[in-house]
Amino acid sequence: MATDPNASEIERNELDWLLTSGVLGRSHNLAQMLTFICEKHFEGKASQITEQALAVEALGRRSDFNPQLDTIVRVTAHQLRKRLQEIYADPGASRPVQIQIPAGQYAPSFVHREETAKLPSSGPGSTIHASSSAEEIVVKPGAGRRKWLISGVALAFCVLLGGVLLEEMHTRTHSTAGAAPDVKTSSVVKGHSVRALLGKGRGSYIDHAGYTWMPGNYCTGGDNLSESSQRIAGTEDPAIFLGGVRGHAHCVFPVDPGIYEVHLLFAEASDLPEATSRSVFSLNGGDNTSIDVVDDAGGDSIADTKVFRGIRPENDGTIHIDYVGEISAMKAVEILPAPSEALLPIRIVAGSSPYKDSEGNVWLPDRYVIGGRLGQSAKVVKNEQAGLYASRRVGNFRYIIPVVPLEKYRVRLYFEEAWFGKENVGIGGPGSRVFDVWCNGAVLLKDFDILNEGGSGPVVKTFDNVQATALGKIELIFSPVLNYPLINAIEVLPEPSK
Repeated sequence: MATDPNASEIERNELDWLLTSGVLGRSHNLAQMLTFICEKHFEGKASQITEQALAVEALGRRSDFNPQLDTIVRVTAHQLRKRLQEIYADPGASRPVQIQIPAGQYAPSFVHREETAKLPSSGPGSTIHASSSAEEIVVKPGAGRRKWLISGVALAFCVLLGGVLLEEMHTRTHSTAGAAPDVKTSSVVKGHSVRALLGKGRGSYIDHAGYTWMPGNYCTGGDNLSESSQRIAGTEDPAIFLGGVRGHAHCVFPVDPGIYEVHLLFAEASDLPEATSRSVFSLNGGDNTSIDVVDDAGGDSIADTKVFRGIRPENDGTIHIDYVGEISAMKAVEILPAPSEALLPIRIVAGSSPYKDSEGNVWLPDRYVIGGRLGQSAKVVKNEQAGLYASRRVGNFRYIIPVVPLEKYRVRLYFEEAWFGKENVGIGGPGSRVFDVWCNGAVLLKDFDILNEGGSGPVVKTFDNVQATALGKIELIFSPVLNYPLINAIEVLPEPSK
């Protein structure tokens, strides 16, 4: 590798092209790392390209950076290496020089066109192992990146098409009242939904909302897992979480042009020590998101979802997800078409079946909840939204609803007293059920009494400017004062613009 301080103009021009042409995507980290390692190369200081220097000087980490706890450098280097491979594998990108990052090092290599033709190609199954402990990623090239990409996209598209056909058949055979139509039925939304089960040996699954989740070969690299049946809190559909992919994986999902909301699903059941279940992921080469799966979910064996809005497919017509998790696995991916970059409405009814209201909105079966239990109401409320009040959750419980970090939302809570009161089967009137509702540490309702506010009718409480936590959660805690709290439905909407 050349380390001449007077690097040729053609090498600098190639760096400038990569940084300004948009081929790196929207990732600030990829651009920062590429700039740092190339400038050190041009200055003849390649020996200074260390993990510590990259973390502090290129990626903005503190001087006490600990690579054992923070994998930002290895993850970003892995993503940058793969992105450069994809760029130069495109026949349309016939560049006079290619910038590469050989496995086992962070320093760049500049391969000129006449040298490219002399490089030996890697046959199927060949492996290039990292030669330095600083870089732990193993690169397994196939028989040509372009050929692999086309084949992978074609296979994923076939799997996806099969999922769409199965879902359409399921919708037609479940056309009774309350069956949940897919998001694609909206006339203002372009594209179709993707619900992908990751891991090996998995069959298709129809969830409680009536949606079909399909297995498929979406990811390359990493380890595909198959897991036995287990109890997963926070979901009515634990089967979605019985498998996954971990290690260093690159996942590709073909979609139509448009705007999408992407959900990444996790659940860790291995009772790991602190700081050992950390995972890092990025979408379309964007900035890395790092979480500890157990801490983010609130404990072991709890379903957890990370939400990304305003995602558009790359130029190849796919959404790319890079995932690194040495211990915890990414279980499934849900991709939903959206009419805009705002978060899609979240509507939850406290029951095991979906509900479609008079305006055509679909309320999903109960989810994101820990504690309490479901129960049927003792009466039928005679109003146009009766379906929202047909069931309820009662007891000590909390909802942890995934949204976009630090953004503000409108939250609506729907209540109806189904036990106490003269029109119900239980004795007692106002004052028989009193409880508090907290949201992200602030009280929303204090000494709340449904009968005292609305008598025997429904009560709807709306709260504006509810800010999500830095981890992207709206946590609603229902605390008893006298008898147990209850809830019939919850709605979370983007805060309307003024």
